[in-house]
Amino acid sequence: MKQIISILFLFFFSFEIYSKDVVYIDETKEKSKKIALVILNGIGDSKKNRKVQLNFFKEKGMDVYIPNYKQRSSLDESLYKFSVFFDDYEIEKYDEVYFMCYIIGGYVLNRYIELYGKKNIKKIIYDRSPTQERAARIGVDKLPFFTRLKYGQLVFDFSEVKLKSLENKFDIRVGVIIENQATRLMRFFEKSSYKYGEYSFDVQQIEKNYDDYFHTWLDHDLMYRRFDVIGKEILFFFKNGMFTENAKRTKYDFDPFKKIRL
Repeated sequence: MKQIISILFLFFFSFEIYSKDVVYIDETKEKSKKIALVILNGIGDSKKNRKVQLNFFKEKGMDVYIPNYKQRSSLDESLYKFSVFFDDYEIEKYDEVYFMCYIIGGYVLNRYIELYGKKNIKKIIYDRSPTQERAARIGVDKLPFFTRLKYGQLVFDFSEVKLKSLENKFDIRVGVIIENQATRLMRFFEKSSYKYGEYSFDVQQIEKNYDDYFHTWLDHDLMYRRFDVIGKEILFFFKNGMFTENAKRTKYDFDPFKKIRL
């Protein structure tokens, strides 16, 4: 019983849908002469995580935007909110736009590009996780009351969609970071998660259209704040369109459901 209460506390109180856009802009230059970085957070979004993200990426030669786009009402409304953000902040005026997308953020961005074109979007990094990408289905199937109370219809909608790759015609440089470790929530539901099928950490099974990738030992929660681990690779990709030669391109040799800290 204590374990169940603990996991419900973790599920219900550790995440929040933060209500404000976070923005860092260098006012000394025109947008047409700058690069914008847009971070589309997933369900792990929080005020604390946004502060960590902003502190790392600001003053790295890019204006930084962390929009509030996720809407409790539906996934479609979240897509609409993102499109409004793109227009309101005049993102299209930048010379180039880069994206860092956490799971659901990647889905929303891809749908936006499919509907409205790539515009000035040049590079995208997707955070992908074979284990965490089943969290929405776990929440809907195992914790439906708490899931709806916390996230509304959004997670229910997301549990029913498939993550599709962008078509090559958009000619955008794509990087993929593959999480090799499950979160505490997914470790608790390990047996249940296998009912949806076997796990694959093969990049070609995860993302069909990519230019480079690497594996990280981080779990999904840590991906929002451990830029001491992944930050160098992210910045290198945005500058060069690829990750470094030292990036780990093979899966870690450990059980993803066993807690690891390297």
